[in-house]
Amino acid sequence: MIRLLTKYGITQGQIANLTGIPQGRISEYKSGKRIPTAKHTFEAFADGLGMPGHLRSALGLAARTEVNGTLMVDGGIHIPGDTFDLQVLAEAVGKRSDVVKRREMLAMVAKVGASAAVIQTEAWERVAHALSKPSSLDESIVREMEARSAGFHRLEEIIPAAVLFKGLTVHLRELGTLLSGIPANASDELRTRFVAVAGESSVLAGWAASDMGNAAAARNYYETAERAAKEAEDPAILACSLGYRSYAPSVKGAHGRSRALLSSALEALSGRSESPGTLSWIAARHAEESAALGDKAVALNSWARADDAYSMTDTEEDRVWTRFLDQNRFDSYRISTYANIGRLDEAQEAASALLARLGHPDRKKAVIILEGIAVAHLSQGSVQEACKLAREGLSLVRETEFLMWLPKFEAIGQGLTRWRAQPPVRAYLEDLATTKRHFASSLR
Repeated sequence: MIRLLTKYGITQGQIANLTGIPQGRISEYKSGKRIPTAKHTFEAFADGLGMPGHLRSALGLAARTEVNGTLMVDGGIHIPGDTFDLQVLAEAVGKRSDVVKRREMLAMVAKVGASAAVIQTEAWERVAHALSKPSSLDESIVREMEARSAGFHRLEEIIPAAVLFKGLTVHLRELGTLLSGIPANASDELRTRFVAVAGESSVLAGWAASDMGNAAAARNYYETAERAAKEAEDPAILACSLGYRSYAPSVKGAHGRSRALLSSALEALSGRSESPGTLSWIAARHAEESAALGDKAVALNSWARADDAYSMTDTEEDRVWTRFLDQNRFDSYRISTYANIGRLDEAQEAASALLARLGHPDRKKAVIILEGIAVAHLSQGSVQEACKLAREGLSLVRETEFLMWLPKFEAIGQGLTRWRAQPPVRAYLEDLATTKRHFASSLR
């Protein structure tokens, strides 16, 4: 493989970048000084080069790489673990110009294994050509990577973080290899767009790593995104990175640290109108964290800013990360903010309206919404309703493996302990203990 790749102009440095294997070791493999025998070495090549199933099989590897066994979602539909299939799926989802409903994404997941074989040769050759001649970056390659990045952001709603992260790391290796062969040029529009794609993809990789509990990896990807934002002169990417980073301290109760990150994000967006969707999300988060700190005046001021920006945005047409911010998710910030500043009647009214129209939302989004409404009920002393909603949220935490949000449900459990004698509270606390054991065993 190394000899074949170098024959077509791909350097050992590029191979090292794609596979994660040191360049010196690559050289030893090529010269025959060292003979690779470990399975993980061949997996590094297969994953790094995005090899389709039949080529993985030729290396003696499984055609599909699975995480925690077979991954299935509603109706027994398999989530593709093969990284090539994930690239195909993400690109197909990203190229859809209309709103992609959750059930439509699941249908695409079901079909991707069958359709990948038809298009993999063309895609493989196109990327291989770009890797061999990176300075010849063209519009088609940039559009392909833009679509793939957008698709990964949509797939975050239905794919567990560990699977998403695996696909994103391969995607980012390809982006890094292509970028390494293109000289920095501020007037090069294609390169600037490509850097922006790297930033958009890096913030999502940071979010997935954080969801998996890998704080070091999350920090590295967020820092990469922020460097890309600076080079592309795209403050919305910087704000997005800071916004994602704000969740980790928040779930641990460090609301001051969280608000400081969000304040920096708002400062980055100051005087900018390119992404009202990003501004509405960041301002809503700032209001939520300010309310958690008991700073009512700042919370209301930030909420007014969020509400104003949201009224002017089409989140589907804004940035790839703003598509999660539908009316339900936006109102969940309203509920959390109002509940924490003592406007309980308004929080309850918003919660009732949200529950009435909730239906069957995206599962990860539902986890966040249900937790927020449960907290609002708990703040009003509605213990039974809080327990009911929190148990529904815990069930979805297990289903989606949304480990990041578990501390929020633990906080609800702590708030319920004085009502421990009530059957609904006992049931919730038992469910919480079961959920914690579930994740503890899966991590082992």
